[in-house]
Amino acid sequence: MILQLVESDRPKTFLKKLAEYTASPPKPILRFYGPIDKKSGMGKRHILFSVRNGVLLPLLYSVTIKVNYYGFTDYCRKDDHIGPFSVDDWRLTLENIEPGQLTIILGIVPFEITTDTMMVAI
Repeated sequence: MILQLVESDRPKTFLKKLAEYTASPPKPILRFYGPIDKKSGMGKRHILFSVRNGVLLPLLYSVTIKVNYYGFTDYCRKDDHIGPFSVDDWRLTLENIEPGQLTIILGIVPFEITTDTMMVAI
């Protein structure tokens, strides 16, 4: 199985950030939010998710992916920064569409403090 994790959003204007902020209430530190979309097609599966920073400070964070299927485990990790009251959109591409379990762990770097964990059946 090959994992590919990329940030899928583009820079946003101040008004778009303000609209996102007012659309859903702020949450502490870093959290996943919004629906988790699982899209399939052409032998690949895409999982879309968002990370939201609900504090006034910019933060350095990491997204760690762990995929379990048929007794095998794959890992993928990306570090990124997020501005105050901002949202980052992510897309995870799985080239293997066999059933399994996906765990996404969100943490603050460099202390490796886990702020949120999400499990998705694939």
